[in-house]
Amino acid sequence: MSDISTIPTRKLWNPKSFIIISVLFSFLPAGIMYSLNYGRCGNQRKKWAYLISTIVGFIALYTLAFIIPTIISKSISFGINIAIGAYLMNTQTPLYKQHIQNGGKRSSYFLPITIGVLIFTLIISSIIYTQHIPDKALNYNKNKLFYTENVTESQAKKLGDYLEAEDFFKVDSETDVKVDKQKDIFIFSMVIKKDYIDNEDVLDNMKLVSKELSVDVFENNKVQIDLCTNRFKVLKSISSD
Repeated sequence: MSDISTIPTRKLWNPKSFIIISVLFSFLPAGIMYSLNYGRCGNQRKKWAYLISTIVGFIALYTLAFIIPTIISKSISFGINIAIGAYLMNTQTPLYKQHIQNGGKRSSYFLPITIGVLIFTLIISSIIYTQHIPDKALNYNKNKLFYTENVTESQAKKLGDYLEAEDFFKVDSETDVKVDKQKDIFIFSMVIKKDYIDNEDVLDNMKLVSKELSVDVFENNKVQIDLCTNRFKVLKSISSD
């Protein structure tokens, strides 16, 4: 039985656009177009099967993207988008050709482009939301020490071991900190509640911590402490000077 009716009454999207849309906006809008094309031809089984698969696959892929290091996840995601876009294009081209031969028309790209822009905006927003979190991290039970490419693993480990020895990293705590280096200054980032950001006792204590880290961990290099949100957005910077 043919996938499309003898006299087409609905417009279809050209499958050649699927790979372009997959590369520009991810495979989600392309997969939705692919699914709706089947629905417009009267094949509701394929429509819902591909639509559900596309949505579940998109959620799974971008969930993994937050778990896998950024550079690797970007490469994997880009490759998957290209591969799925090519699959969608190749497998639905015969359907589209038959549709055109039967007098069918091409559908407008307004809806998929709108969906694509919305998805692109959400992805960019998520990247901005996590941009202050480095790819590299050391685990101390449930505590994490993130460190940038400006800091060696041995320097980060020395800091982490010191924090563990000083009982900053407790066995039952879930504390995230970050260390970076700009020029000759080590920057130690801590998460703090906004209620304490202007507390004088807290700020004085941070100055002492800055001095201790300089002497005990970073070989007398200057240390700056950044008090941050839980996404490491800086609220206030403190140094021993």
